[in-house]
Amino acid sequence: MKVLKSFIWIVLGLAVVTNVIYWQDPWFWRRYVMLFDPSPEEGLKPFDLVQGDGSYVIPVAAVETRTVTQAALDEAVTYAKEFDSYAVIVVHKGEIQLEWYAAGRNANDLTESQSMHKTLMGLFVGTAIEDGLIEAVDDPVGKYIEEWRNDPRGDVTLKNLLQMSSGLEPYGFAFNPFNDEMKWLYSGHTTEFLLDMPLADWEQGTKYQYNNLNSELLGLVIERVSGKRYADYLEEKLWRPMGGDRAQVWTDHEGGSAHTSCCLATPAMDWARFGMMLAGKGEVNGNRIVSEAWIDEMTTRSPSAAHYGYQTWLGYDHPSFPTGFGASAPIASEPYLARDTFLTWGRGQQHVWVSPSMDLVVLRIGPALGRNPIKADFDVPKIPNIIVRGIQAKAAVAARAE
Repeated sequence: MKVLKSFIWIVLGLAVVTNVIYWQDPWFWRRYVMLFDPSPEEGLKPFDLVQGDGSYVIPVAAVETRTVTQAALDEAVTYAKEFDSYAVIVVHKGEIQLEWYAAGRNANDLTESQSMHKTLMGLFVGTAIEDGLIEAVDDPVGKYIEEWRNDPRGDVTLKNLLQMSSGLEPYGFAFNPFNDEMKWLYSGHTTEFLLDMPLADWEQGTKYQYNNLNSELLGLVIERVSGKRYADYLEEKLWRPMGGDRAQVWTDHEGGSAHTSCCLATPAMDWARFGMMLAGKGEVNGNRIVSEAWIDEMTTRSPSAAHYGYQTWLGYDHPSFPTGFGASAPIASEPYLARDTFLTWGRGQQHVWVSPSMDLVVLRIGPALGRNPIKADFDVPKIPNIIVRGIQAKAAVAARAE
């Protein structure tokens, strides 16, 4: 009987301890369990809604006036299917040449952006500067984040954050739920862990180190200087002027902090609209989102990394990204044929490629969640290069006909 009583007390004690631990951060534990789901559903919860009106309808080129060969469009789709893509959209000279969705998917489906969201941080620092909310890109972050005002980390500049050269130590990743390395992303109170990250052992601005928390800090700055929830700022400064449809911004808890290094769920066409804004040097849907000068600055090589600007990847060189970048081990079989190509990049090879000189926007989206959302060896320049060759072939045929 004594043994039974002891066992009951142990079980009750464990139940109490487990209950206390769970309720200290319930959102974390719910997300931790989801990590082991082999086929997670699209869409992260909870979220703030970003509502647009879908007013920017990109014209669709008639078959007889397409500027890309049908063979190239078919080849792009075939390659996209090989990597289980959800959608491919090609816009050339302001007209849709291709809008393809995988079987079972359509234009209304939302897909998680993963790190494509980071490029919006590059944009919004510019809009905040132009609105007088931020004085200059070289300002120290401690000027806008009070908790770091008298902290060495507060000396990191906004430009350092934008260029991934902050000198802040990135969190790693571990499946140990009691390790803080997971909690910057999965906790129900992420700001605590965001502001707790240490300095690394190198000086800011001296090298490139990809760090999700740089983008999270930029989002926090935007919220602080604007006095708005991030989703409201996104809707006001981009989504409605862009004529976007709708979006969902993942938050750490209901009414909590937004994630700005990842996790913006949108229909595919909204990324085409965003690409058109970039190709238009800050103008889209008849509205100027940011100055042409700022887009040029966003897409200028940083001193510490020729492949990176302000939260934006640059395809100007070959290879167009650090060797072995990302869990899916992408490759670059050749340089970009349009040498001014720059791009967004999200886990699972979510991409918007933009070439201003060719007036070309190409996007590919696919599975973004789970342990291995895409198989290895995705050739990053492949789809845009297929399209560029198709444009060149079509132009050559037209020239011969004349």
